[in-house]
Amino acid sequence: MIKLKRCLIIDDDPLICDLLEHFCSKVELITEVTVSNSGFESVNLMGQYHFDLILLDYDLPDITGKQILPLINKETAVIMITSNKDFGYESYNYDQIVDYLVKPIEFARFFKGIQKACQKIASGPDRKGQLFLKEGNAFTKVALDETLFIKSAGNYLEFVFTNKKVMTIMTMKEVEQKLPPNFQRIHRSYIVNIEQIDSISNAEVKIKNHEIPISATFESELLRKINLLN
Repeated sequence: MIKLKRCLIIDDDPLICDLLEHFCSKVELITEVTVSNSGFESVNLMGQYHFDLILLDYDLPDITGKQILPLINKETAVIMITSNKDFGYESYNYDQIVDYLVKPIEFARFFKGIQKACQKIASGPDRKGQLFLKEGNAFTKVALDETLFIKSAGNYLEFVFTNKKVMTIMTMKEVEQKLPPNFQRIHRSYIVNIEQIDSISNAEVKIKNHEIPISATFESELLRKINLLN
C-alpha cells in the first residue's frame, strides 16, 4: 500500500494548522506530521528532511507559497491551501501540485486531495531507478540501487560503486532532488544509499570497506528514515 509517510503542513494560521493536523490523524496513510507557521522555517525543514506530502498555504506573510513551490522536490506531492479560487488555473503550471483546497476546508474534500497525492507517489520514479550523469563529454548511465554512496569532491560529485567510481559536475542540492527516498544525506559531503549500509556506530556508517562520518545535524534523520523504510 502506498504511504505518504511524512507530511509537512505550512500555514501561518494556527487554527488551520490544527484542523489539517486533525485531518491527517484520521488518514492511516500519513504516519508523521510536521507543522510550520513560517515560510522561511519550512524552506529550512525541506532542506534537512524528505517530505512525501506538503500542505502549503498560498498566502504566507514572510514568503509566499508560490515562491516556495520552485524549491520543492518535483517528486513531492503538494496540496495548496488557499482562499484564492483563481489560483486553481495557475496550479497546472507546477508539477508538484496535485490539488488545491479552498478555505473553509472540509474533510471529504481534503481526503480527495490525499487520494490524488497517493496517485502521484504511486506513479513516481521507481526507488531503484537510474540516472544519466555527465562524465567528461559523455553521459554515463548509473544504477541507483548499485550506488553505495555519493561524495562531494570540490566542484564534482563522486558516485561510488563496489568496483568503480563515476565523477560528474553537480551540486549536492541538485542531486538530492533527483534521488529516491532510500538515499539520505548524513554529512555535508556524503549521501548514502541506506539499503547498502552494513552498520552504524560511533558516529559513522560502514558500507563495504568504506567508513563514512555522520554529522550530528543529520544523524536523527538517518535513523528516522531507516525506520520508515524498513
